Amino acid sequence: MDEKVNVLVIGAGIMGHSIAMDFAAHGYPTALYDQSAEQLEMAKKLVTGNVQLLEAEDMITAEGVKNVNDLLVYTDKLEDAAKKAKFVVEAVPEVPDIKQAVYAELDKLCSPDTIFTSTTSGMNIYDVVQISNPGRLIIGHFNNPAHIIPLVEVVMGPETSQETLEFTKKIYESLDHVPVVLKQYAIGFIVNRLNTALAREANYIVEQGWATPEDVDKAITNNAGLKLAFEGPLELYDHIGWELGKLGGTFLAPMLCNTTATALPDKLCEEGNLGVKTGKGLKDYSGLDRSEIQNNRNRKILKVIRTV
Repeated sequence: MDEKVNVLVIGAGIMGHSIAMDFAAHGYPTALYDQSAEQLEMAKKLVTGNVQLLEAEDMITAEGVKNVNDLLVYTDKLEDAAKKAKFVVEAVPEVPDIKQAVYAELDKLCSPDTIFTSTTSGMNIYDVVQISNPGRLIIGHFNNPAHIIPLVEVVMGPETSQETLEFTKKIYESLDHVPVVLKQYAIGFIVNRLNTALAREANYIVEQGWATPEDVDKAITNNAGLKLAFEGPLELYDHIGWELGKLGGTFLAPMLCNTTATALPDKLCEEGNLGVKTGKGLKDYSGLDRSEIQNNRNRKILKVIRTV
């Protein structure tokens, strides 16, 4: 995309810092806004780590590095950034009251033709917020880490205009992302519906005592995980035979978990072991640097992308 419009990312958390860096690296003047000075400082640290990793892996150009340094601005002052923005990415917590307040403020500060996108992972933003000119509102769900994972789920609302859809797709494609379009809101979109179905069955197997969490994970990483980078769950049946797909749907599917199966996550949450951000989840991360943990994971993703 030749025109590099001003971009505003609201929320400097796990998704926001990564999205803002991605826009800046591709030549977009980008403001990353957060009310918390502490969160902005953490975002700077994470962005620095991201850039260093991409440089080491030869996955970012010298121009991209320069763009991040020159075009990415961190701010706790919304008004100035909002007035300049032509494309807004909302990446605040999944709390309706917070989102309503953010969009009400943006609606007052931004120009009437500014595109508003939400990177919500499942909320029906169209039922939650009210803005003037709702034709410019659209969901654009990046996947973590946003500056590495190509996919963006684009979900149209009941009043989203075709012009907004096409412009938004072009923006994402200019970032070397792959947009997939849902023509209407469906809870969980594509990715989280599939992820949740798999996680529910994984939790159920552990809950029943049939296998350990470690062996459940190994069963995925040493089989389906090797193929999913280039072959989806539907194309798979072109290779193993759709008669097996029919058999699985009629025989095995009714035997699968049809409850919430949350015993394992319930236990971890009660213990306060939420994963990397608390220093412990299934694994113990205490004493390890969060940005280095993130970079080690990202290196593995980059190797897969480079190989495929």
